[in-house]
Amino acid sequence: MLKLCTLVILLTASAYSHSQTTSEDTGPTLPLIKEVHNAEERRVHVGLNFGINNPEGRRGATPELGLDVGLQPLIPFGLGFELSTSRFDASQDEMHRRLTAMIRGTYNFGGDTPVIKYSYFGLATGAVMLHDGTEFGIAPVIGFDTPLYQDCSLGFMAKYLFVTSKDPDSLMTAASLKYWY
Repeated sequence: MLKLCTLVILLTASAYSHSQTTSEDTGPTLPLIKEVHNAEERRVHVGLNFGINNPEGRRGATPELGLDVGLQPLIPFGLGFELSTSRFDASQDEMHRRLTAMIRGTYNFGGDTPVIKYSYFGLATGAVMLHDGTEFGIAPVIGFDTPLYQDCSLGFMAKYLFVTSKDPDSLMTAASLKYWY
Protein backbone atom coordinates (compact mmCIF):
# COMPACT_ATOMS: atom_id res chain seq x y z
CA MET A 1 0.00 0.00 0.00
CA LEU A 2 2.89 2.31 0.80
CA LYS A 3 4.30 1.81 -2.71
CA LEU A 4 0.94 2.70 -4.30
CA CYS A 5 0.59 5.85 -2.16
CA THR A 6 4.16 6.86 -3.00
CA LEU A 7 3.46 6.37 -6.72
CA VAL A 8 0.30 8.53 -6.50
CA ILE A 9 2.18 11.29 -4.66
CA LEU A 10 5.08 11.24 -7.13
CA LEU A 11 2.79 11.32 -10.15
CA THR A 12 0.72 14.16 -8.70
CA ALA A 13 3.82 16.14 -7.71
CA SER A 14 5.36 15.65 -11.14
CA ALA A 15 2.15 16.72 -12.86
CA TYR A 16 1.89 19.78 -10.62
CA SER A 17 5.49 20.79 -11.36
CA HIS A 18 4.70 20.62 -15.09
CA SER A 19 1.28 22.27 -14.79
CA GLN A 20 2.50 25.58 -16.18
CA THR A 21 3.77 23.87 -19.35
CA THR A 22 1.28 24.43 -22.14
CA SER A 23 1.01 23.50 -25.76
CA GLU A 24 -1.35 24.95 -28.36
CA ASP A 25 -2.70 21.45 -29.04
CA THR A 26 -2.94 19.87 -25.60
CA GLY A 27 -3.07 22.58 -22.90
CA PRO A 28 -1.73 22.35 -19.33
CA THR A 29 -0.92 19.14 -17.46
CA LEU A 30 -3.64 20.05 -14.94
CA PRO A 31 -6.44 21.04 -17.33
CA LEU A 32 -9.02 23.66 -16.42
CA ILE A 33 -12.50 22.38 -15.68
CA LYS A 34 -14.80 22.92 -18.65
CA GLU A 35 -17.88 21.50 -20.31
CA VAL A 36 -17.71 18.76 -22.93
CA HIS A 37 -18.81 20.09 -26.34
CA ASN A 38 -18.38 17.14 -28.72
CA ALA A 39 -18.04 13.36 -28.89
CA GLU A 40 -14.22 13.49 -29.02
CA GLU A 41 -14.08 15.39 -25.72
CA ARG A 42 -16.59 12.99 -24.14
CA ARG A 43 -14.02 10.15 -24.52
CA VAL A 44 -16.49 7.24 -24.31
CA HIS A 45 -14.65 3.92 -24.08
CA VAL A 46 -14.99 0.18 -23.54
CA GLY A 47 -12.00 -1.76 -22.28
CA LEU A 48 -10.68 -5.11 -21.14
CA ASN A 49 -8.34 -5.46 -18.17
CA PHE A 50 -6.01 -8.46 -17.85
CA GLY A 51 -3.98 -8.62 -14.70
CA ILE A 52 -2.94 -10.03 -11.35
CA ASN A 53 -4.84 -9.92 -8.06
CA ASN A 54 -2.45 -10.12 -5.12
CA PRO A 55 -4.45 -10.57 -1.88
CA GLU A 56 -2.94 -9.73 1.48
CA GLY A 57 -1.68 -12.44 3.77
CA ARG A 58 -0.43 -15.85 2.73
CA ARG A 59 -2.74 -16.16 -0.23
CA GLY A 60 -1.10 -16.47 -3.62
CA ALA A 61 -1.54 -14.10 -6.55
CA THR A 62 -4.15 -15.11 -9.13
CA PRO A 63 -5.27 -13.85 -12.54
CA GLU A 64 -7.94 -11.17 -12.77
CA LEU A 65 -10.14 -10.31 -15.74
CA GLY A 66 -12.26 -7.18 -16.00
CA LEU A 67 -14.51 -5.06 -18.20
CA ASP A 68 -14.34 -1.27 -18.05
CA VAL A 69 -16.76 1.26 -19.60
CA GLY A 70 -16.61 4.99 -19.10
CA LEU A 71 -16.80 8.55 -20.36
CA GLN A 72 -15.66 12.06 -19.53
CA PRO A 73 -18.78 14.05 -18.56
CA LEU A 74 -16.76 17.13 -17.58
CA ILE A 75 -13.17 17.90 -18.59
CA PRO A 76 -10.87 16.61 -16.94
CA PHE A 77 -13.03 14.21 -14.88
CA GLY A 78 -13.96 10.67 -15.89
CA LEU A 79 -16.83 8.50 -14.74
CA GLY A 80 -16.88 4.74 -15.30
CA PHE A 81 -18.11 1.33 -14.32
CA GLU A 82 -15.91 -1.72 -13.94
CA LEU A 83 -16.75 -5.35 -13.46
CA SER A 84 -13.95 -7.79 -12.59
CA THR A 85 -13.50 -11.32 -11.36
CA SER A 86 -10.67 -13.20 -9.67
CA ARG A 87 -10.11 -16.15 -7.36
CA PHE A 88 -8.10 -16.50 -4.18
CA ASP A 89 -7.04 -19.18 -1.74
CA ALA A 90 -9.48 -19.46 1.14
CA SER A 91 -8.08 -22.42 3.06
CA GLN A 92 -6.44 -25.74 2.26
CA ASP A 93 -7.13 -26.65 -1.37
CA GLU A 94 -10.14 -24.34 -1.58
CA MET A 95 -10.52 -21.37 -3.95
CA HIS A 96 -13.12 -18.63 -3.66
CA ARG A 97 -14.30 -16.43 -6.52
CA ARG A 98 -14.51 -12.68 -5.99
CA LEU A 99 -16.62 -10.51 -8.29
CA THR A 100 -16.45 -6.72 -8.01
CA ALA A 101 -18.89 -4.23 -9.53
CA MET A 102 -17.60 -0.70 -8.96
CA ILE A 103 -18.29 2.87 -10.04
CA ARG A 104 -15.11 4.83 -10.64
CA GLY A 105 -14.37 8.55 -10.69
CA THR A 106 -11.05 9.78 -12.10
CA TYR A 107 -9.07 12.94 -12.73
CA ASN A 108 -7.36 12.87 -16.15
CA PHE A 109 -4.09 14.71 -16.70
CA GLY A 110 -3.22 16.52 -19.93
CA GLY A 111 -0.32 18.51 -21.38
CA ASP A 112 2.58 17.25 -23.42
CA THR A 113 4.76 15.37 -20.92
CA PRO A 114 4.96 11.83 -22.40
CA VAL A 115 3.42 9.45 -19.82
CA ILE A 116 1.72 12.03 -17.61
CA LYS A 117 -0.51 13.41 -20.38
CA TYR A 118 -2.26 10.01 -20.64
CA SER A 119 -2.39 9.38 -16.86
CA TYR A 120 -5.26 9.42 -14.38
CA PHE A 121 -5.96 8.78 -10.72
CA GLY A 122 -9.19 8.32 -8.86
CA LEU A 123 -11.38 6.27 -6.58
CA ALA A 124 -13.63 3.27 -7.21
CA THR A 125 -16.37 2.08 -4.88
CA GLY A 126 -19.03 -0.58 -5.00
CA ALA A 127 -20.02 -4.17 -4.31
CA VAL A 128 -17.58 -6.99 -3.66
CA MET A 129 -19.42 -10.28 -4.08
CA LEU A 130 -17.90 -13.24 -2.30
CA HIS A 131 -18.85 -16.88 -1.66
CA ASP A 132 -20.52 -15.93 1.64
CA GLY A 133 -22.26 -12.68 0.68
CA THR A 134 -21.76 -9.16 -0.62
CA GLU A 135 -19.50 -6.59 1.02
CA PHE A 136 -18.64 -2.95 0.36
CA GLY A 137 -15.30 -2.10 -1.24
CA ILE A 138 -13.34 1.06 -1.94
CA ALA A 139 -10.20 1.32 -4.04
CA PRO A 140 -7.79 4.13 -4.95
CA VAL A 141 -6.89 3.81 -8.66
CA ILE A 142 -3.97 5.05 -10.74
CA GLY A 143 -3.13 4.36 -14.38
CA PHE A 144 -2.46 5.53 -17.92
CA ASP A 145 -3.76 4.82 -21.45
CA THR A 146 -1.30 5.32 -24.32
CA PRO A 147 -2.85 5.58 -27.80
CA LEU A 148 -1.84 2.75 -30.16
CA TYR A 149 -3.51 3.84 -33.37
CA GLN A 150 -6.74 5.63 -34.26
CA ASP A 151 -9.32 4.63 -31.63
CA CYS A 152 -7.40 2.08 -29.50
CA SER A 153 -5.15 2.44 -26.49
CA LEU A 154 -2.97 0.21 -24.36
CA GLY A 155 -2.43 1.09 -20.74
CA PHE A 156 -1.79 -0.02 -17.21
CA MET A 157 -3.75 0.44 -14.02
CA ALA A 158 -3.26 -0.38 -10.37
CA LYS A 159 -5.75 -0.28 -7.51
CA TYR A 160 -5.78 -1.37 -3.91
CA LEU A 161 -9.14 -2.80 -2.85
CA PHE A 162 -10.19 -2.35 0.77
CA VAL A 163 -13.03 -4.73 1.74
CA THR A 164 -15.30 -4.24 4.78
CA SER A 165 -15.13 -7.88 5.85
CA LYS A 166 -12.55 -10.35 7.10
CA ASP A 167 -11.86 -11.33 3.48
CA PRO A 168 -8.52 -10.05 2.21
CA ASP A 169 -7.81 -6.60 0.84
CA SER A 170 -5.79 -6.85 -2.36
CA LEU A 171 -3.53 -5.05 -4.80
CA MET A 172 -4.67 -5.42 -8.38
CA THR A 173 -2.51 -4.54 -11.37
CA ALA A 174 -3.66 -4.91 -14.95
CA ALA A 175 -2.91 -4.13 -18.57
CA SER A 176 -5.82 -2.30 -20.21
CA LEU A 177 -6.84 -2.49 -23.84
CA LYS A 178 -9.49 0.13 -24.68
CA TYR A 179 -11.54 1.17 -27.68
CA TRP A 180 -12.50 4.88 -27.76
CA TYR A 181 -15.66 6.02 -29.54
